[in-house]
Amino acid sequence: MLLKRLAVVLLLAGSGLSTPMGIRAATRQGEPVQVCVLSPRVEPVDEGDAFGEVPVAAPTLLVVEPLQLVRLESLDGRLLWHRRAPVGRSLPAPLPWPVAPLRPGQQVLLRLQPLGAADDAFAHVRLQAAGPAAMAATTALMLTLGGRVEAWMAAINRALEAGDVSLAWALLYSPQAPASAVLQDLRQQVWRRGCG
Repeated sequence: MLLKRLAVVLLLAGSGLSTPMGIRAATRQGEPVQVCVLSPRVEPVDEGDAFGEVPVAAPTLLVVEPLQLVRLESLDGRLLWHRRAPVGRSLPAPLPWPVAPLRPGQQVLLRLQPLGAADDAFAHVRLQAAGPAAMAATTALMLTLGGRVEAWMAAINRALEAGDVSLAWALLYSPQAPASAVLQDLRQQVWRRGCG
């Protein structure tokens, strides 16, 4: 059976917290359904599909719309993990990475189904772990930041200034980030802006 593809509205901020642009791609059988993926950062590649290179082995999954089903698959279609919300409810957000950490260069397919979507309607997001050097650099950076909130904020700002939104959002939504009102406020700002 052909799966209907949902439109994926993606975070495309070049730097800072500017309002991102989005894309719309209709399903084969009607109106598009939009999904706004905040973390990991992804970009459109084909009609209704997205791709993101992640600089961490265990990215946090954060989608603005309430989700009823998330599937994580290998590129050959093998199911690695899935979670369905109880009927009429949505999955919690954000979702921590649910499987073994990604190896450098490893690719997986993330399939997202918003609450109320048809059973065969998914947004498709292909994720690829960065190369060994980039992943090692991110791990080393996070170790140097420790529990210092100002160090995390400075690292996020440096990444945004360099145009590396993938790294900025990986740091912002990292489970290793310290509990902080400042970081939580920034997360809320990103959430409110969504995908425009």
